[in-house]
Amino acid sequence: MTATLVPGPAQASPKEAKAADTANIQVIASKLNNPRGISVQDDGTILVAESGVGKPGCAPGTKCVGLTGSIYRVKGSEQGRVVTGLPSSAVAPTNPYEPISAAGPNDVEANGSGYLVLNGFGGGTDDRDKLGKDAAKLGTLQTASGWVLGDLAKHETLLDPDWILGHVPNPEEASIHSNPWRFARNGRGFLVADAGGNDLVGIGFGGKTTTEAIFPDNEIPAPGGAAAAPSAKEKKALSALVPQATTTAANGTVKVQSVPSGILKGKDGAFYMADMGGLRPGGSRIWRIVPGHRAEVFASGLTAVSDLAQDSDGNLIALTLTGGFQQQGPPLPGKLNRIDIKTKAVTEIPTDGKLSMATGLAVGPDDEIYVTNNSVGTEGQLIKITE
Repeated sequence: MTATLVPGPAQASPKEAKAADTANIQVIASKLNNPRGISVQDDGTILVAESGVGKPGCAPGTKCVGLTGSIYRVKGSEQGRVVTGLPSSAVAPTNPYEPISAAGPNDVEANGSGYLVLNGFGGGTDDRDKLGKDAAKLGTLQTASGWVLGDLAKHETLLDPDWILGHVPNPEEASIHSNPWRFARNGRGFLVADAGGNDLVGIGFGGKTTTEAIFPDNEIPAPGGAAAAPSAKEKKALSALVPQATTTAANGTVKVQSVPSGILKGKDGAFYMADMGGLRPGGSRIWRIVPGHRAEVFASGLTAVSDLAQDSDGNLIALTLTGGFQQQGPPLPGKLNRIDIKTKAVTEIPTDGKLSMATGLAVGPDDEIYVTNNSVGTEGQLIKITE
């Protein structure tokens, strides 16, 4: 296994262009359980990874694992869950009105007559073992039939690759922290963006894992109020999504963990990967990665990018989880931005402020855009956005 430290070069923010005025949004599916990643097949079939609801009947305030994760499919006029019984971890809420934030299937892709599923987690193998046999495939890339192709939680436990970044110990976040978020095919293998491990992990023949890149913290100006850190309530709701650790530098800036998120293979043959930048406004970057070479920052100055897609012209589309947090009231709405692959100019795609904790993104065969909305809890949506 090899590890490559990726430097964090300073980059100018991409130029912004004016957005169109109105949005055309259609709800395709609702009542989804913690929906996450999306993939769209050539025939227009849509797959959604649902992280589930943990274990029904779990004692309030206790973390339990159940088999409530699933794959939701929309094919023409038919829709519903085509795979159930996938692992799902959640802390049962102490308040019945709080949403259940679960860790489970984070990404999905068709694979012949079956499916590939990337399971999130939030820890290492010791944490997983304590949760019992139903947790055994959390933090792995598996087939829906149960065959494990790569164990990201084991990779993180053995190597803890981002130890080299020198993070200050934090009682709220263990150093060993794997939360596989999205994956992309790389020849006969795969590349996995690990939001918890701050790295990019390769999976090869026989399940061999390699650290392909480690992404450094980003240093941004200290917020002036509107960009406040998540409240305690929001941290709880987000606990299954991303780590929240930040450190304030002596010069008045804030260091935020990279938190890798969406990854795809571009039409130019390079891979593009976003990071969430600790959920701080302006803290997200998009990296351009050519395997075997040092990754480079392609764009910066974005906010909480939870997923990436590309349109038919090869331009990138970036989904913002939230525009920021308020100590009172809900998180600010997310956004969709198109980034010109040649000029790096950013154009906002109108969504009329209707994106709320949106995590998954995909583009269909006619350049229609699909997003998983309301992605924390059991009122999740799959929405379609056309321009």
